[in-house]
Amino acid sequence: METSEISAAVRSAIASSTVVRGVGSGTWLHGGPVENDATATVVKPRGGVIEYTPGDLVISVHAGTTLEELSAVCAASGQMIAIAPYGSPRSTIGAVVATATAAPLAYDDLAIRDLVLGLTVVTGTGDIVRVGGKVVKNVAGFDLVRLNTGAFGTLGVITEVNLRLHAKPSMDHVVTGTLDGSPWDWVPRLIANRAPLPMQVRLAPDEPAQLFARCTGNGARASALRGIMQSYGVRNTFTLGPSDTSSADEQVPMITALRHVPDHALVLRIRTELSGGDAMLEHVRKLLPEATLLYNPSRGSVRVITDPGHEDDVLVEQLEMQFGRTPVNYSLVAEQGAPPRHDTSPIHAPIKRAFDPHGVLNRRRATFTPKPYVR
Repeated sequence: METSEISAAVRSAIASSTVVRGVGSGTWLHGGPVENDATATVVKPRGGVIEYTPGDLVISVHAGTTLEELSAVCAASGQMIAIAPYGSPRSTIGAVVATATAAPLAYDDLAIRDLVLGLTVVTGTGDIVRVGGKVVKNVAGFDLVRLNTGAFGTLGVITEVNLRLHAKPSMDHVVTGTLDGSPWDWVPRLIANRAPLPMQVRLAPDEPAQLFARCTGNGARASALRGIMQSYGVRNTFTLGPSDTSSADEQVPMITALRHVPDHALVLRIRTELSGGDAMLEHVRKLLPEATLLYNPSRGSVRVITDPGHEDDVLVEQLEMQFGRTPVNYSLVAEQGAPPRHDTSPIHAPIKRAFDPHGVLNRRRATFTPKPYVR
């Protein structure tokens, strides 16, 4: 749908007291963060490139453009959007921005919020608002680009996105290998020597710990990064595949290892200070011995993927109690399977009313309010 058609749909929803739900390719719907109202009017922003200026490393696209299409267009000019490897290449860039999807091996540790220069958004009043711009240095007033990034469409339907690009390195591969011993043996080494290597550790029950790292640059740099990886004690290293997302088929091994989660599973993201990584892993593992953990030493965060069937509310309360007994500072966010809690944040509610005074857009907030604990 064009932006003007989505604006008309929102105004119609206001008049009929119904709701509007923005959808890309539908690959995030199982996440369940937004109320799935059967009476909602589903709007799907169209795809395609609006404007591409390779010399400026900037591209403007419709929000319905898939990551696969976007990567192919940029690769033709030796450029890329630097968050790969992310989720399914068939996801849309609008969904990536709306969910602030965390890339497990982000290039130069960049998050999607660092790459979005501007947005076109249809607010809950049906107004079409353009925020940000098409250049890197365009900060003036409130940063509404970052406000909408990760808002899960609760403040507006994203219809167009301006992105900052990077030059594509000559080599860009994901390398993996196994780590022996307990996390207390190798976590300190990973934290102390993490830069400049994007990496993630997968801890699955009854399997050796597996480290994934993104080795990029020219041949010498990529080889040096591989050497850093081996200095952690990683064994049996091999190249899993290219980080390029222009081919969905080539992404299958990485998606399976790093991004794929069972439908209806509860997925939590817990974050603490970098030095608290070993304590965080210890507490999570004690409470959830059957969960798969994805630990990011660069960000001090761990994704906790449980089997479907848990009672989400109970599990979250147990985790909060577990961390509440420790001196670990942390924040807890649900990425998938969030219990239907209503947000009580004194900050979020007035912002929601300002952009969506009639309450016609994605009615439930996507995540828990982070609750840092300080003893």
